[in-house]
Amino acid sequence: MRFVLRTTLISFALLVSIEIHSSSAQVEDAHTFVWADWHLAGISEARADWNLAIEYYRNVLRESEILPLDVREWYRGTAYYGIARSAARIHNDTLVCRSLERAFSHHFWNFDLVASDSSLLSTCGRPWFDSLSHFWSQVLVNERAQWQSQPPIVFYPAGYDSTARWPLIVALHGGNANYQSFSEHWQNAANELHAVIAVPAGVFRESQITNSWGSDLATIEPSILELVSSFTKQHLADPSQIYVAGFSQGAQASIELALFRPDVFRGAIAMSGFVDRPIPDSVLQVAHRKGSRIYAITGQYEDPTFFHEIDSMHTSCTAAGIPFHWNIVPGMIHEVPLDFERQIADAWSWLRPSQKAVGDREE
Repeated sequence: MRFVLRTTLISFALLVSIEIHSSSAQVEDAHTFVWADWHLAGISEARADWNLAIEYYRNVLRESEILPLDVREWYRGTAYYGIARSAARIHNDTLVCRSLERAFSHHFWNFDLVASDSSLLSTCGRPWFDSLSHFWSQVLVNERAQWQSQPPIVFYPAGYDSTARWPLIVALHGGNANYQSFSEHWQNAANELHAVIAVPAGVFRESQITNSWGSDLATIEPSILELVSSFTKQHLADPSQIYVAGFSQGAQASIELALFRPDVFRGAIAMSGFVDRPIPDSVLQVAHRKGSRIYAITGQYEDPTFFHEIDSMHTSCTAAGIPFHWNIVPGMIHEVPLDFERQIADAWSWLRPSQKAVGDREE
């Protein structure tokens, strides 16, 4: 049964994944297998099948071996954390400690996230965790000076001619994420949507390969507005067609940017999103007058707290007259949807009802 389910999911992912070119076929295959097993690990955790979750995370470790270094390192560190998290639920002390050690050795350095998991912490013991995290915190400090810069990853549509006629989508990864890995989902979207896609790295950097956005819009907004300004001032994108999209923590930022800055962003696509604080009525009223639109994609197996928060956001926006489409996807966990390209195409079409979703640039 497990083999059949995994084979079916991988076949489906292959159908909706990016077109494979001969020079990168192995890497693209690896991405497809990793995404499928990552999804199955999440499903297993949602069903409290911890041993099966561990099995799928181990698959991710094997399948990620041929991915680019930074992307591979992120998957391995995060998968080892998933194994530790799952092992804690079945009280496998040895596996918890061994997996945490390996997670940290692969640059999973979000120590606060690990410390917030009471089950994991009680299994490995606070003194042991504090000693381990202190050691790797020092490694982090020593490595920081050698971290490479993180310029935005940009995808241009075929036929791009450097004029101000193209829409721009700023795509924001989730918290504790690798922006290079997130960009892999978008590399075909520029052609499909006839838009420029810019994927920046989060403002908070946990390691050479890991970034987050945080939850304070005042911290996030300046870098995103600077990125948008660089495109519009150089006539690389149409300032009247600026959109923002995001996953998880990036989805929260996307929703809030669309609502608080409707003078810049026409709409947002939020995947596995949430908003953990109420938006003032005055902000919603302005967003309504400016024509803001929000398209949310949430999984059936979403975290209950996040599900409730996006439900409340949907209710608030709808009451304020802001168009808010909420698509609840069967079988989806807290993840970028497996059928990403179809979901994004649907969202793009809905966000732009007065224009063609693709091919709308001036001839």
